[in-house]
Amino acid sequence: MATSHDLKVTKLIKAPRAKVFAAWTTPEIMQQWFFPLGMTVTHAEQDIRVGGKFRATMTGPRGTSTVFGVYREIVDGERLVFTHAWDEGDRRETLVTVELADRTGGTEVTVIHTGLATPESAKGHQEGWASTLENLEQYLRRSQ
Repeated sequence: MATSHDLKVTKLIKAPRAKVFAAWTTPEIMQQWFFPLGMTVTHAEQDIRVGGKFRATMTGPRGTSTVFGVYREIVDGERLVFTHAWDEGDRRETLVTVELADRTGGTEVTVIHTGLATPESAKGHQEGWASTLENLEQYLRRSQ
């Protein structure tokens, strides 16, 4: 049986939950922040529905990477669950759960990423998600 390495990243974002959820589920908005700091999305496709697919190609100092997956669960304003895999390197399919909760001062965003192959992969994804959530916060701050 393969070993799974999991991670959890939580960030308080100073924006209403409805606006944070819209940022995750509106393709035109998601393309502006759904990548770690220092990268840009050069191509993105999204079909926001259970069974719908997404694909995003990101470019940065270390090159180009493409992530893709399928939405498994969508609970309006509260939760998204989707598969996550890369075109490059280890193409292992993993699972990401995004949970949103109202907190004083904004919305708590929790990303739980399960099924990663190695501790190194988990560490890299932990850093990537932390940076991506920082990018989300900066985007929402600019768009107010």
